[in-house]
Amino acid sequence: MAARPASAAVTFFSVTLALISLWVSVADAQSSATRPVPSNASASQTQPLTDRVRKRIQQLRTRSEGNRLPPADSFTVGPRAVSAAATVRGPVSVAEGSLDVFGRLDGNAYVVDGDIVVHNGGVISGDAVSIGGRVVLDGGRIDGERLTLSAPTGDVVRAVQARVPMTTWQSVKLVLGWFAVLVIIGVGVLIFAEPNMDGVVEAMEGNFTRAFWFGVLGQIMALPVLMLLCIGLFLTVIGILLIPFAAVAYCIAVAGLLALGFLAVARLTGGFWSRTDPGSTSAARGANVRALFIGLVLYMGLWLLAAIFSWQPVASAVLRGIALSVSWVAVTLGLGAAILSRAGTKRLDARQRAGGSTRRPAPEDLAWQTPTPVTGVAAARRPVTAMKDAS
Repeated sequence: MAARPASAAVTFFSVTLALISLWVSVADAQSSATRPVPSNASASQTQPLTDRVRKRIQQLRTRSEGNRLPPADSFTVGPRAVSAAATVRGPVSVAEGSLDVFGRLDGNAYVVDGDIVVHNGGVISGDAVSIGGRVVLDGGRIDGERLTLSAPTGDVVRAVQARVPMTTWQSVKLVLGWFAVLVIIGVGVLIFAEPNMDGVVEAMEGNFTRAFWFGVLGQIMALPVLMLLCIGLFLTVIGILLIPFAAVAYCIAVAGLLALGFLAVARLTGGFWSRTDPGSTSAARGANVRALFIGLVLYMGLWLLAAIFSWQPVASAVLRGIALSVSWVAVTLGLGAAILSRAGTKRLDARQRAGGSTRRPAPEDLAWQTPTPVTGVAAARRPVTAMKDAS
């Protein structure tokens, strides 16, 4: 019998809590219905203002079609509505959503990428400006000016995003990607065209100054030579059809000379820290691979250092300037050496490097002959030594 009063008390307590909750919800609904409407909107489905929308509004304000827009901080993102019993003091600014007016809006209305719809009974006492949308009167009234402007293309947003600098990790990944590409190309050159790289290295070792100034001249004359090539082909009837192919082939050849020259400079630079064993061919090739890798690490290390400090604009600018200057000197020197050595096909003879004569002496068996023309006087006979009689 004692359990029945306890259960009754629990039931009474539960019913009391339910009634209190219901009364609180009703009071909250009544207070929200009688609460004054904010100065910018009433019923809405707003979202936080993102950086993308903020940049777009700032760009629109700099253009002629959006110079009347308020600051970006006064905008809300998403559709908004002014209820029928509400009176809102403007301006009301909406981005990426429509504005539905059922009540009264005292002020201007601005919408970007959305419509302004004034329904039956709705009034806008100011101007209604829609960029990228429409201004529609659905039984309502607009006392001010109605403006419907076409929104600019997405190039504005893309231009803003293009000017945003890369992050530190993105810069580091870019440098590492270029390093991997250069290593792959360098190994391929050492496998398939090692004599050509040797020729370019020898040309640099022969005269650094001459190779550098030839590289500068090659950079200056690259575009005029291409123009002369196209003009020469244009003057012929059949050559006109070959101009696109010749231009592509010329660009590939120049890019190949630049890559070969830079890789040769990297190998020569890394050779100062790599020992070469002249005893075997495999050991020499391994030393060349090590020298190339060390040289690429040294040159690309400057760019990597600049990428690491990309968060610091001043330090990054200084380091990028140093890396760019060193890389330009290396590329120019390598291009000049590639031009002098004809892409490594013109090898220096050992006697030429030593300063000796390149003319090979005639064998003793041919020393007795006298130079004669092809036709005319016959060559002298070879003298025959008399045999002594052994007596």
